[in-house]
Amino acid sequence: MENKGSILLKIASIIMMVGGILSAVGSIVVAALAGVATGINAAYGDGSADKNITVLWIGVAILVIAAVVEIIAGAKGKKNWNNPPMAKTLIIWGAVCAALSIIGIILFSSGGADNVILSIITSVAIPVLYIIGAFQLKKMS
Repeated sequence: MENKGSILLKIASIIMMVGGILSAVGSIVVAALAGVATGINAAYGDGSADKNITVLWIGVAILVIAAVVEIIAGAKGKKNWNNPPMAKTLIIWGAVCAALSIIGIILFSSGGADNVILSIITSVAIPVLYIIGAFQLKKMS
């Protein structure tokens, strides 16, 4: 009989892989928009937007890194959903995904504090479920 923690880890892993792929596509769109903004600033700007564009490019880099990490974590979780010795490693991958989500939200927060808090809760929910599944997997060993 399968362990419920393992099933939770397996489901969260699949969702993370799909989310990572969607994030990667979104990162490409944001990178294209950042390129357009850089071009417009270079052609018509007075240099005052340089700081904002730099922050935008840093945000794009974090989005790309987060997407790759999310895909890798999801794949590792899917592969090892029933392998208790890998639980500690999966917990670390889940924590890194959650941390990158929080950093990305903070960098891209343009709404009020309520938007940031809601975004953090929704973006961190799947990595937290992933971590819970990994902890439950760890108890199997």
